[in-house]
Amino acid sequence: MTTKRKKDQAPAVVVPPEVSGDDRAVLARAYQAGLILSWKRDTARGYCLSLGGRPDEYVEVDQLAKYVEKLKTR
Repeated sequence: MTTKRKKDQAPAVVVPPEVSGDDRAVLARAYQAGLILSWKRDTARGYCLSLGGRPDEYVEVDQLAKYVEKLKTR
């Protein structure tokens, strides 16, 4: 007699956190200007921004516009 296999459960679907329209516009302009290489929304820490030649930095959601303005002056 053989044992029955249980069906594997499908992995839980992970829904990435949403980026608001205003933040998306700020991030897109910073990317197009070459200030950042990429970004990822982290629900716990805000945005993870990849910068050329430097380690990734986490920026709080409410501080994003101010941070991008600082990048422009560097």
